[in-house]
Amino acid sequence: MDLFNKQIIPLSLGEGRSSEIVFWPNWLGQAAADQLLDTAITKTPWRKDVINIMGKQIPIPRLQNWFGDPNTSYTYSRIRLQALAFPDWMEQLRIAVERETGNSFNRALVNYYRDGKDSVDWHADDEASLGFEPLIASVSVGAERIFQLRHNVSKEKVKINLPHGSLLLMGAGVQENWQHSVAKVKQLDEPRVNFTFRYMACLLYTSP
Repeated sequence: MDLFNKQIIPLSLGEGRSSEIVFWPNWLGQAAADQLLDTAITKTPWRKDVINIMGKQIPIPRLQNWFGDPNTSYTYSRIRLQALAFPDWMEQLRIAVERETGNSFNRALVNYYRDGKDSVDWHADDEASLGFEPLIASVSVGAERIFQLRHNVSKEKVKINLPHGSLLLMGAGVQENWQHSVAKVKQLDEPRVNFTFRYMACLLYTSP
């Protein structure tokens, strides 16, 4: 596997349909990736959100925040995130991702995995506010973690190592047919920050 080249990973959607993941394992050089990680950790106003499970408030196992038009918000798992304006350094990253992928993005959910105890469970970015068959671009800096995908019907799994400075694009139909997760890792003390860029056409994104 040539880590310096763009890779295409085909994914079945079922019923003869297919999509793909486009993967740039070494999208950012070492110095640029190091700087982005440091900037993200120190300059992002991180939120410590909780979810309600059976009447109990459970802290989600990572920190996060949502960026885009400050007049909009985004709700998932009953957590409402009021958008913050893109800071200049993140706006530059957004533009670079658009240029590389050839797609438009105007929102970003940013997650901070402080160590191996932080994770994200199986889910899909398929909220109605994201539109039909959304494209999701993901930039990862920091500790290398395993990105897992699982088909909704066949339960086929795909695992992708996400190195420091990598870029991944999930194509049309992936969110409707696959879930993804980043599992906990024992004895990992290094942090990771992940930017997931999306496009939203509406002005307001809230749900009950």
